[in-house]
Amino acid sequence: MKKQFTAFRAAAVAVLLLSAASVILAHEHDTFKIGSKYYTLTVGSLNEPFVVDNISGVDLRVAQVADPEAKASGKGTPITGLERTLKVELGAGDKKETLAFDPSDEAPGAYAANFIPTVQTTYTYRIFGTIENNPVDITFTCVTGEVSETAQDHSQVKVSDSVTRINKVGAYACPAARKAMGFPEPALSSYELNQNAQSLEAAAQLAGKQASTAETLGIAGIIAGLLGLAVAGVAWKKK
Repeated sequence: MKKQFTAFRAAAVAVLLLSAASVILAHEHDTFKIGSKYYTLTVGSLNEPFVVDNISGVDLRVAQVADPEAKASGKGTPITGLERTLKVELGAGDKKETLAFDPSDEAPGAYAANFIPTVQTTYTYRIFGTIENNPVDITFTCVTGEVSETAQDHSQVKVSDSVTRINKVGAYACPAARKAMGFPEPALSSYELNQNAQSLEAAAQLAGKQASTAETLGIAGIIAGLLGLAVAGVAWKKK
């Protein structure tokens, strides 16, 4: 019995590790030199798949690493307390919204900022503030279409005087259309429903205007007809 329990526990741990790996793989892992230290920032979206009108959010994990070539969020020392020094600005088209981070109760160094995507478009997550007293202002952008979980970019990018990106691994996807996820019928998003409602309202207003115009023309025709009869009557009397 003990051996069976041990085997079951090992299998359960393996499943959990595989699940965690699948979540991590759908994120972007960037290693930065911030000040004189190296940090890995793992950024992505919560509750994947990332779908329009489903509750999601910014998923951020920060760890200090000794190896600047570190490529996985699981390595390094988690940095806690960043909910007091970092914020995230969401960007979609010309719309922007700043959110605060909430720290995870279960995973040190993990933070979340919840929101609901309402339009299928490109989203940016601008993370700004300080990490261990060093100013940071870094923007991450989702990828449309197929996302590579293993693509690597080792070119160094100078973000600011005190921040340099050392490498980048993976990416995170932009939101998928809600319609594509519906079954057995397509599921319209709130934006699409709003657009349909506006179209129906515009059509109703146009029909109302046309009916009003027709009514006005009808009344004008009746009046013209009565005036014509009156003129004809006057002419007949003069004869």
